[in-house]
Amino acid sequence: MLIWTIPSLGSWYSFKKMEKKKQIELIKEWRNPLSILGIIPGFIGLLVYLTGSVVASDIKVLRDLGIALALFGWFVIWVVGLIKGEESTFKCIAMISIGISVLIAYIYLF
Repeated sequence: MLIWTIPSLGSWYSFKKMEKKKQIELIKEWRNPLSILGIIPGFIGLLVYLTGSVVASDIKVLRDLGIALALFGWFVIWVVGLIKGEESTFKCIAMISIGISVLIAYIYLF
C-alpha cells in the first residue's frame, strides 16, 4: 500500500504547491506522447514490479508486467532520442542494448 501512496501523495502535494503557470506547463508535458509512452510506463512499471516483489506470495505476473512496462518505457525513451538525434547514436544504441540485456537476463534468471 505504501509503495503506491507515498509517490502518489508526494507528486500530488508537489503539483499543488506549484504556480498555476508551471502546473499548466506540466500538464502539457504529461500529454506529450513521449511522456505517455516512455516516462509514465517506466514509472508505473517500477511500482508494479515492486508491488509484485514485496507481496508475501511473490506474485510473478505482477513482477513480469512491471518489468515489461519499465523496459518498454526505457526503449521508447532511447529510440525517440536516437530518431530525434538529441543524444549521440552510440549512447542510444548502447542504452538500447543494455535494455535488451536486462530483458534477456530477467527472462533467464527469474
